[in-house]
Amino acid sequence: MWHRGAGTLLAGWLTLFVFLPPAFAGSDGSIEGRVLDPTGARLIGTELTVRNIHTALTFSATTDANGLFNFPVLPIGTYELTAVHEGFAPLIVRDIWVAVGTRVDLTLTVRMTTKAEAITVASGTPLVETTRSQVSATIDEREISSLPVNGRNFNDFTLLLTGVTDDVRTGFVSFAGQRSMNSLLVDGVDTNQSFFGLPMGGGGRSTSPYQFSLASVEEFQVNSNAYSAELGRAGAGVINVVTKSGSNDLHGKAFWFYRDKSMNANDAVNNLNGQPKSPYHFNQFGAALGGPITKDKLFFLADYDGQRSTIQNNVFLTLPSGFTLTTPFAQQAWAYLTGRAGPWKRTFDQNVFFAKLDWRLSPSQQVSGRWNSQRFTGLGQENFGPQTSSEHSGTSLTNTDALSIALTSTFSSSRVHQARFGFVRSSEPGSAYSPDPEANVFQDGQLLLTIGRNPISPRHNSIQRLEWSDTLSLIRGHHSLKVGADVVWDQVEFFTAANFSGSYRFLSLDSFGRSLAGMPQPGPDEFYRQAFSGVGTPGSTQHPNFTEWAGFIEDEWRILLRCFR
Repeated sequence: MWHRGAGTLLAGWLTLFVFLPPAFAGSDGSIEGRVLDPTGARLIGTELTVRNIHTALTFSATTDANGLFNFPVLPIGTYELTAVHEGFAPLIVRDIWVAVGTRVDLTLTVRMTTKAEAITVASGTPLVETTRSQVSATIDEREISSLPVNGRNFNDFTLLLTGVTDDVRTGFVSFAGQRSMNSLLVDGVDTNQSFFGLPMGGGGRSTSPYQFSLASVEEFQVNSNAYSAELGRAGAGVINVVTKSGSNDLHGKAFWFYRDKSMNANDAVNNLNGQPKSPYHFNQFGAALGGPITKDKLFFLADYDGQRSTIQNNVFLTLPSGFTLTTPFAQQAWAYLTGRAGPWKRTFDQNVFFAKLDWRLSPSQQVSGRWNSQRFTGLGQENFGPQTSSEHSGTSLTNTDALSIALTSTFSSSRVHQARFGFVRSSEPGSAYSPDPEANVFQDGQLLLTIGRNPISPRHNSIQRLEWSDTLSLIRGHHSLKVGADVVWDQVEFFTAANFSGSYRFLSLDSFGRSLAGMPQPGPDEFYRQAFSGVGTPGSTQHPNFTEWAGFIEDEWRILLRCFR
C-alpha cells in the first residue's frame, strides 16, 4: 500500500515540477517525534501545532498510527509546540530552537486530567540529534555576534571546527586535508563562483573580502561528511547559510570598528631606520534594521556594511652582501630601480547592501525574497610584495548583484513543497598600471625588484547565472522521502592578456643596464618571453558556458522505533 501511495505522490510531484517554479532546499530545519500517554503507549490522532514566537508563523500536524508526528520544513527560529489529545491535559513545549539543517527529535508524554489545565515545559530542544548520522556543526547567532573576527568575514568561523583549516592552494578552507572543493549555499541558493571554484564575491584569500555582511547572517551549518543528498555539488564540505529575517519586533543595530596608525606605536624596523609610522587605516561600519510591515504577515530586514582600509606595501631594494656597483651599466640600472622602489599604498574599499522581505501569503504559503549587492575597489591588489614596484600592480574590482525568491507551500503535515529562483550577476575586472613589459632583475641569484606590467592584467571574469530548483518532502509512516531537482544556467566570460606584453629576466644589474642603454648582451639563462593568444588579438577571451542539471531522491527510513506498549 505504501508503495502505491508513494508512486501517486511521486507522479504528483512531477506535475508540480512542471507548473511550479522550483528551488533547492536545505536552509530550514524540522521537528519530529512521538506522543505517548503516561503508560508509554502511543497516542494516535494527537493534534499538534508549532508557532514561531517572533513571527507567529504556525504549522499543524497529527500523529499517525505509530504515534509519530513530523514538521518536515520549518524556517529557523524559536518555536512553541502545543499537543492536544482528548482526555489529556494539553502539553506546551516552549523555547524549541530549530537551527539550519537540523532535525529536532522530541518524545512528548501527556498526562490525564479531570479539569481544564495545561502543562508547560521549557527548553525543549535536545542537545544531540539522535536520528541523524551526518558530521556537521552549527555556528549560531550568539557565536556570530559575540566572537571577534578580524574583518567580519563569516567564513572565518568555519576554522573553529575540528578538521577545518586554511587551504593555501586555493585561498578558501580545507576539510580534513582535502582540496577546497566546497559548496556555499545561502538561503538554499548556490553561491559558488563556478569558474574558480571559490565563493562568489570573495571569501577566501581573494582580494575582495565578502559578499554578505556578518550582520545579515543568522547562522550557518558546516557539513563535513555524510551530509544530506539535497545539499549536493561538493567534493569536500558544504557551508549552509541562512540570512536574517524581520519579525514582529522592530529591532536594529549599528557598529563601527576603527584602527589607524595614529593609535599605534611605531614598529622596531621603522625606529631602527629612523622612519615614521607606516600608513595604516582600517574603518568598518554599518547598520541593520528589521521589523514588521504588517504584523504577523509581512516582515523586512535591511543591512549596510562599509569598509575602508589602507595599508602600505613596503619595497626592500638591497644589494647582495659584498657586491659593489663597479660598472657604469650597473650604476645606471641601480639608479633606474631606486626610482621605482618606493613604498606604495593598497586599499580594500567595499560597500555591501542587503534587503529581505518575508511574506505570509496564507496559512499554508510563505514567500521570501532577498537582494544583495557588493561593490569592491582594491587599488594595488593585482600584484604586491616586498620586491614589487607600484607599476607592477593594478586595480581589482568586484561587482556582484544577487536575487533569490523562495516559496514554501505546506499542503499537509506530510507534504511540503519548496521552490526557489536565483539570479546572480558578477563581474571581476583587473587593470594594469604600466604598458611596459615585465622585468625581473636579479643579482647573484637574489631578486632585486620586479618592474613593468604585471603578467595577469588586464583581465576580466564575469558570470550571469539563473538557478531554478525544487524540493518536495513527503512523510509516509517510517519513511521520510525527499525528491528534488536543480538547474543552473551559467553564462561565463573570461578574458586574460596574460604575459601579452612580454617578460624579461635579467640575472645581473650590468645586463639590465646594458639593455637600458640599448646594447643588450643577454647571458645564459636570461630570456624574453611573450604569450600570444592568436593572430591580431590583444588577449584571450573564453566563454565556458554550461547548463547543469541535478536531481536527488532521498528516503530516510526508521527501521527500528523505540518500544511502545
